[in-house]
Amino acid sequence: MPSFPKFSTRLDQLTGSVFEKFLPKMREKGMDLVRLHIGDSYLPPTYALPIAEDFMEKYPYFNRYANTLGVTELREALAEKITSDNNLPVNADQVMPTSGACSALNITALGLIEPGEEVLVLTPAWPFFFGMVKVAGGVPVEIPFYTLLYENPQLDIAEYLNRFITSKTVALYLNTPNNPSGKVLNRAQLTQVAEFAKQHQLWLISDEAYDGMTYDGCEHISIATFPDMFPQTLSVFTFSKMFMFAGLRLGYLAAEQSVLKNLNKMMVHQYYSPSTVGQYMMVEPVKTRHEWGARFTEECRQLRNLCTENLHIPHHTPEGTYFLFFSIKDFLNGRDYWQVIDQCLDIGVSVAPGSDFGKDFTQYIRLCFAGESPDRLKIAVERLNRVFST
Repeated sequence: MPSFPKFSTRLDQLTGSVFEKFLPKMREKGMDLVRLHIGDSYLPPTYALPIAEDFMEKYPYFNRYANTLGVTELREALAEKITSDNNLPVNADQVMPTSGACSALNITALGLIEPGEEVLVLTPAWPFFFGMVKVAGGVPVEIPFYTLLYENPQLDIAEYLNRFITSKTVALYLNTPNNPSGKVLNRAQLTQVAEFAKQHQLWLISDEAYDGMTYDGCEHISIATFPDMFPQTLSVFTFSKMFMFAGLRLGYLAAEQSVLKNLNKMMVHQYYSPSTVGQYMMVEPVKTRHEWGARFTEECRQLRNLCTENLHIPHHTPEGTYFLFFSIKDFLNGRDYWQVIDQCLDIGVSVAPGSDFGKDFTQYIRLCFAGESPDRLKIAVERLNRVFST
């Protein structure tokens, strides 16, 4: 039975923060409230920190526990960003910071999926999501999709996806711009996905980690903006890609407030909340994103071109992200696939094996063209050309 708008029973069994029921009255008291309820110290760190003095003065509670739904300043900045950049008119109560997109997707899987239920995973897909579905007791149903759209952009998506749906299907995982293929779904394609999800009452898990990273006029469109899709869509974003800060481990979810409050129960039992200082660190970058974002995207586009123009093996030019994904089947030249992967390492280039991204991609490899400087990327491409021409 499709589960939208229901949540998993494991989530129903959880309570939120132990202090949540007191929050309205606590807020009424404001600054008059003497806060003895939480295990925190009023004292700031007395040791040296690699943090600017003006930052600590601006955010004096940077070292304290945060509201588990996120610090107000960041949620407000993100609401403005999502409204302006993604055309999704949300307010701060419809945004929740998480410890990276990883934790956002993990609590989503645990919050939506019952043991034995199926999730349609459009592939190639980010490898860890398969495991998240399995940890929740669910069954990932792999559907070769993004590479197919390169070959057949007019694909009847609804007819195609209907081949895989069963009475146990509860959700669909969408990732556009796509890691690893670089495919960006256009409006017509997303319309079909949205209509399919509505027809079958599926939760739509929209992984938008590469939000803003598109090239050559391709537009990243958030599927939650389509008519009636916001209530059943969980839009997942991260600071690891466009914001170039993977080490911060910070992401965010955009969804109905009721959905976020339910998933927040799962989050507080896993890690309480993302880093307070990390959240404050991203307030200004979110506000200034238009001052530097285009330069980063253009740098990635140039790196893509360097790679695609010099790599002597057929491949689709990625429309977004910073990956190339292609088959080396015709370039094995009698070698075993894994032997070629080893030869890449022997010659001094590491690549990601395609099998991690789905069972239908066992003879593909993924390259991240933004992982090294242009000079180093040129060296890598030259070395790979030698391996593939052997």
